[in-house]
Amino acid sequence: MQKQQGSRSPVQLRRNFEGISQGGTHPPDPNASVGTSQIMQVTNVELAIYSKSGSTLLGPTPTNTLWEGFGGPCETGFNVDPVVRWDTLARRWVFTQFSDNQKRLCVAVSTTSDATGSYHRYAFGYQYDPDYEKVAVWPDAYYVTINPVGLDMKEACAWDRSRMLRGQDADQQCYYLPVGPIPLASDLDGTNPPRFGEPNTLVTLGDDNESLDYFRFHVDWRDQAATSVTGPRRLSVAPFTRACERTNVFGDKCVPQAGTTQKLDSLSLYPMYRLAYRNIGGRESLVFNHSVDARGAVGVRWYELRLRNGRPVVEQQSTFAPDPTYRWMGSIAQNRVGDIALGYSQSSSQDHPSIRVTGRLAGDRPGRMTFRETTVWTGSASQTEDSRWGDYTSMAIDPSDDCTFWYTNQYQPSEGANDWHTRIASFRLSDCRAHQHRS
Repeated sequence: MQKQQGSRSPVQLRRNFEGISQGGTHPPDPNASVGTSQIMQVTNVELAIYSKSGSTLLGPTPTNTLWEGFGGPCETGFNVDPVVRWDTLARRWVFTQFSDNQKRLCVAVSTTSDATGSYHRYAFGYQYDPDYEKVAVWPDAYYVTINPVGLDMKEACAWDRSRMLRGQDADQQCYYLPVGPIPLASDLDGTNPPRFGEPNTLVTLGDDNESLDYFRFHVDWRDQAATSVTGPRRLSVAPFTRACERTNVFGDKCVPQAGTTQKLDSLSLYPMYRLAYRNIGGRESLVFNHSVDARGAVGVRWYELRLRNGRPVVEQQSTFAPDPTYRWMGSIAQNRVGDIALGYSQSSSQDHPSIRVTGRLAGDRPGRMTFRETTVWTGSASQTEDSRWGDYTSMAIDPSDDCTFWYTNQYQPSEGANDWHTRIASFRLSDCRAHQHRS
C-alpha cells in the first residue's frame, strides 16, 4: 500500500472545463473518449461533443438522438449505461447503450472521424437484459461484457467490427462466463495492434480476495466452431479486502461525505472501466483498478499486467491510499511510452465528493504513484438523498499525440440527489520521450 503522496510535483492540468450537467437520470455514469479533434462525453441519458479547447460543438442532447429514424426501443426507449470509445485503428467513434427492459444493446459506429456526423446503427438482442455493458476495441471485434439481469453468470460477446465499420449487417457471438463480478475486455489504446489473431484477454476479480480471474476470447467470423473462450484461470495478486466489507451497512455503501450521514456506494464488487491495453514496442501491457479497504477508509488498488506467452502476469500493483480519506470510482490508462495516469473520486466526513488525479512515469520505481495528486474540481456539496455514485468514470488518451490524458468524472454543486455536474480535464505527465531513470 502506498501510504504517502509521491515526491514529484502535482499533476499540471492543461484543460479543465464543465461537461454535461443534470442529465435527468441518476447515477450519471460519466465517461468520454477523445478523437483527433473532438471529445465525446456521454452520461445517463445525454451526450455532448466538444472541441479540445472546451467549446460545445453539439448538445447536450438525449443519447437516443443517434437513433432518430431507426425505430424501436433504441430510438424511443429508456436507454441507459452509455459508453463511448474511439477506435484508434479505424479513427471512428463507437457508442453503445442498454435499452432498459427491452433485452437490447443499441450500438452506433460513426461513418467518419467526425462525431457530429452520421452513424451505422445496430440493435443486438439478448436472452436477458444486458445491464452494465462495457465495450472494448480490438482488431478482430468490438468486445462487450455484460451483467445479465437475473442470471448468476456474466456474458461476453464479440461484434463483427469489420462489417460494422462498413455499415453491413453484422453478427455477434456470445458466451456465458461462470464468474460473479463482471469482467472487463482488453481495450486497445494507441495504433500498435496486438499480434495478428491474438485473443482478447478478459479480467475480473477473484472471489477469494487474493486473485484475479481471466479468460482468453478468440473469435472466428468464418467458422464459429473455431471460436474459443478459455478460462477462468487464476492469477494471484496481493491480498485485498473489498471496500466497505468491514462495515456493518447494507451492500457496499460506506463512503462518507461532509455535512450528511448519507453514505455513497464504492462499487467494490466490480473492476473499474477500462482494462486499457497497450503494445509498447512488443511489450503488451494492461492496466485497471478497483476499490479496496485501506486502513478503514477506501483506496484505489491498481495493477499493471504484462502478457507473456498469452498469459497475464503481474508487473506491478499497489493500493493508492496516501492518507485516511476515501478514494474510489477510478479509471486508469497509460500513454505511448508507458506513463500511467489514475483518476478517481475523493470524499470524507470533512470533504464533499471531489475529482482528483495522480500518475507515474514509465521509469519510476514500481508500485508507486510518484506525482502528488491534483484536485481537478472540489465539490461544493454532498449527495444527500441517494447512495449511488458513478457508476464509472473514464481516463482516455488523446490520439493526436498519444501522450495527453483526458479524464471525466462527476461532482455535486448543491445539496440533493440529482444535481450532479461533470468536469473534463486534460494533462500530461511527460513529453513522452523514453524515461531511463527510476525515482
